[in-house]
Amino acid sequence: MYELQKEKYLGNTKSIFNNTQGITVVETEYHDKVYEGWHSHNNAHITLFLKGGTSEKRKNFSEVVGPGSLLFYHSDELHMNHDTLFPSKNINIELEENLLKELQISEATIEKSIQNTTFTKFLMLKIFKESLVADAFSGDTINMLFAQLSNTNSHLERFEKSPFWVKSLNELLNDCWNENPNLQDLAQVLNLNPITISKHFPKYFGCTLGEYMRRIKIDRSLSLIKSNQNNLTEIGFQCGFSDQSHFIRTFKNQTGFLPKQFQKL
Repeated sequence: MYELQKEKYLGNTKSIFNNTQGITVVETEYHDKVYEGWHSHNNAHITLFLKGGTSEKRKNFSEVVGPGSLLFYHSDELHMNHDTLFPSKNINIELEENLLKELQISEATIEKSIQNTTFTKFLMLKIFKESLVADAFSGDTINMLFAQLSNTNSHLERFEKSPFWVKSLNELLNDCWNENPNLQDLAQVLNLNPITISKHFPKYFGCTLGEYMRRIKIDRSLSLIKSNQNNLTEIGFQCGFSDQSHFIRTFKNQTGFLPKQFQKL
């Protein structure tokens, strides 16, 4: 069994941004078979898969992950990987214990926060983009971006305690993610007054209806860009953007990257 120290991963570390305030950004690539036994990492970290994939196994569950998959690892949590696809690539946001204490954030809080998977993916991409800039402001910017993650808990708690129609609406929006439903259409399907949705949507979803739909569409585009041979114009159209410039602007606004830049990561 391996116990991996700070900034150490089984694959090839391509680039590292070390924030002296307690966050490290590590980009890891896998081109050849690596150790497939149980191992752990000293620091808690969040991993976003950009390319390839693997079969992930932990003490109580196992799952197959691929482009766009998001995972959280507690410090010293045992896990193993096998049937890794080559090449594979992921981004790791590594969190030191002193940072979590300073921000008064527990690992359990982070684990719960990343249930808001789409928002977390976008934050990770923005943190990664900032780590590539690596100027005098990057350290503070990365910390500010990470702090947003812990703030999602209040919305998650409200969502968990929400009326039944909120969860039904969430399922409906994710089912028709490549369409452009308006408030009237949604209210009719759910047998609600449109004002009810309009009034309470930000409370339970943490944003407006338009923002939420754009997040879903861009989230879907992430895996399509990485695993699909179609060009970016076609992917934008598949994700419900009839205007390519709108797709590009929205993608950059959500992730920090242009679609073509993300495609090359």
